[in-house]
Amino acid sequence: MADKKKILLADDEEDIKAVITLFLESKGYQIITAFDGLAALDLARSEHPDLILLDVMMPVVNGFEVCTRLKADEETRDIPVVMLSAMAQSESVDKGLAAGAVDYIVKPFDPSRLEEVISRILKS
Repeated sequence: MADKKKILLADDEEDIKAVITLFLESKGYQIITAFDGLAALDLARSEHPDLILLDVMMPVVNGFEVCTRLKADEETRDIPVVMLSAMAQSESVDKGLAAGAVDYIVKPFDPSRLEEVISRILKS
């Protein structure tokens, strides 16, 4: 289908990327992946995804900083960002939302919760 929603998944854990990619592709989404924060920023600018799933603890540039930079950039500021992180403390959640994320999902998470959040944001 030509109108597949494109999601950028930025996470340095290959197994997590593989599982999420397989799950979301089975739901009809196109997935592009980045290993670190710098690659995520580059891909967000070049690919213009409909949504970004962003891990917090990544090499080079962490997810909070990536989100802050995305929201400061005219080209990427309107792309919704959902943080995916094992950092469950309320300070981390608050920091993610303050950086501009529209939601914050704590790992490990239920795939149906992830799908519900994506569906709601993309209204698909």
